[in-house]
Amino acid sequence: MKILSTKIESEYLTWLNIWREWNGKEIFAHPDYLNLYDDYSDAMCAVFKHDDKIVLYPFCLRDLSTDFSLAQQSNDIISPYGYGGLYLIGDGDFNAIIEAFYLKFSEWAVSKNIISEFIRFDLFNESRDKYNGDIIHNNDNIVCDLTKGKELLWKEFKAKVRNNVRKATSNNISLKLDFNGDRIDDFLKVYYGTMDRRLAQATYYFNREFFLRIHEKLKGNFVYFFAEKNGEVISADLVLISDTKIYSFLSGTDRDAFQYRPNDFVKYNIINWGVDEHKTDYVIGGGYKMLDSLFSYKKSFAPEGIIPFYVGKKIYNAELYNQLVEFKENELLENSDVLDRDSDFFPLYRMNS
Repeated sequence: MKILSTKIESEYLTWLNIWREWNGKEIFAHPDYLNLYDDYSDAMCAVFKHDDKIVLYPFCLRDLSTDFSLAQQSNDIISPYGYGGLYLIGDGDFNAIIEAFYLKFSEWAVSKNIISEFIRFDLFNESRDKYNGDIIHNNDNIVCDLTKGKELLWKEFKAKVRNNVRKATSNNISLKLDFNGDRIDDFLKVYYGTMDRRLAQATYYFNREFFLRIHEKLKGNFVYFFAEKNGEVISADLVLISDTKIYSFLSGTDRDAFQYRPNDFVKYNIINWGVDEHKTDYVIGGGYKMLDSLFSYKKSFAPEGIIPFYVGKKIYNAELYNQLVEFKENELLENSDVLDRDSDFFPLYRMNS
């Protein structure tokens, strides 16, 4: 097993070449996708080869020493925003290889004083059941099966979606696509406005540099969909592109334009574009929590497309993990706050950080 880091050019190129030769090319395994989050982590990847089979595990390594004095030379692991886990490259039975990989990776993690690991499993993950930590059904996601074709998908939409698309069209809402990021200012205007309206956490306010790096490093793996009225952008979606799948990533809508139903118009056109591009799945995502209003909205585009979303949690160093939780608990108490030890948040020591 090799552990690759994007900070070392030769290792970055090795990782990138593996990704480019892969008949699958999942965007969430691209080294430059993980590099988008280098403000809080180092982009790394474990590679395990056996004959013509490859196990690829991209992950973000986070330094704990800057926040916790008792955790010098310690780190934890998290998958990047979106999805993660093991990606299997090649054909045949991977069961024994996956088990060998997890054994090797656990040995490496312990030797590097990794405290904990949190994985947002890819929805189509073939290796999840072999994970040697805790597997939790965290939420459900909506996936639109694009292989059904435009006509059948239109019929499967909830009636309100079809009516909203018709309403948008009758109100002369038009569609524009941007494959280069030239209209980033138009996107940020509606995106930041939406985050303000939703009182979103600071982590969702991705800065301009974040998007410029997508434009530079992930060209061909993203596209902006804009809904316009009278030449003004009123809704927009940033979609990420893999070999066979497309993903809703970030989106926003002008609050004064809800009456024209531009959200439904944009999603409808993303679906049609995905069919034209011969993609198999459009991952619309889930809600903030199980069965909330956002989930119901997304479900209206694919009522039968509910796929469970799982996360993985593992503690490699229980003693230090518990010490860090205690430290966080005391820190919160000093600020008249309380650490909920029954919370699903993981790792607990990073709660409210």
